[in-house]
Amino acid sequence: MTKARPRQKKAATEAKTQKGLVIQIALGLLMVAGTLTIIALAPGIGAALKMLDPNPRKAMDKLERGLRRLSQSGDLEVEGTGKNRRYRITPTGAQRLARLRFAEYTYPPHTKQWDGKWRLVWFDIPETEQYVRKLFQSKLSDIGFYRLQNSVFVFPYECSELINLADQAFDLEKYVRVALVERIDNEQHLLNFFCLKR
Repeated sequence: MTKARPRQKKAATEAKTQKGLVIQIALGLLMVAGTLTIIALAPGIGAALKMLDPNPRKAMDKLERGLRRLSQSGDLEVEGTGKNRRYRITPTGAQRLARLRFAEYTYPPHTKQWDGKWRLVWFDIPETEQYVRKLFQSKLSDIGFYRLQNSVFVFPYECSELINLADQAFDLEKYVRVALVERIDNEQHLLNFFCLKR
């Protein structure tokens, strides 16, 4: 009895991961294509299907099921029936995709070239959005930002992709500011933290 539980838990986690992958691929294809009439002709469909299942027929079935679920949840609009069906991503679907991408975002290591400037990110996300504030703070810390003050973080590398993604995911434009600065006083501890030299 106790041995079956970890297996059931693992199977449930794998199913959830697979479902998340299907949703992300379906929304991602529609973000690229805008409107899709025939899913089989979507840009990048071959690589996307291989991620879902090595068997192309099974992968297409999973994708079709995912598209149906997304249309039921309001993330997609569907027009027509059968082969004339057209899928279009809704603003809700675009935000859902941004949130999935934000959750999985990792800083690309090849872009870590320091130009001698600091990126200061500060925010004033309202108390009513406490969950989003904690999520944003957590992501900055995970990526490697230095916490200068409670809501002020410093990073030496370009980070506009992350900030834009956070805005798309959570509508943070009015709460988050980014400044590019040449110097910060007493910055030696920052140089040490990021293993950098002037």
